[in-house]
Amino acid sequence: MTTRNRSGMHRELLVLVGALGCLLLALPAHAQATSTFTVQTTGSVTTPAEVVNFSGPLQLSVTTVPDPAGGPTTAVVSVEATQIAGTGATSGTSFINSGQARLTRILAATDVVQTTFAFYQDVPGGFLKTRTALLTINLTYDLTTGALSGATASISTPTFR
Repeated sequence: MTTRNRSGMHRELLVLVGALGCLLLALPAHAQATSTFTVQTTGSVTTPAEVVNFSGPLQLSVTTVPDPAGGPTTAVVSVEATQIAGTGATSGTSFINSGQARLTRILAATDVVQTTFAFYQDVPGGFLKTRTALLTINLTYDLTTGALSGATASISTPTFR
């Protein structure tokens, strides 16, 4: 049975801790950038019954996340569209929606995001007869900081293929 003296064990432990510390210090810092925007948006959707005109604020929250393994930086885009309201062009009927999305995108100077949301008449049981709208969001980023620097949005009739 071999025994070691305490000073030898302490020295080995110190070398191990020092090596790990150097490795950790050598890793680059990976900061996240979070940006929020509120964008006024408008648009219309053609349904079988009538055209529905939409307007209201679209809330965006974007967090850019560098990949510590060296892959591309991503942007996590949170979309909150529930404050956008619709009105039937001929009937005057009010429409509300359930528009929320969380999307992960590769960070680029500009990005176009398309997502859909369900909308329905603002009446009891209206959610049982949903329709679909297409939300197109144009995003611009400052690639130096990773911050969202601009956004526009529009609503239209989706074309499913």
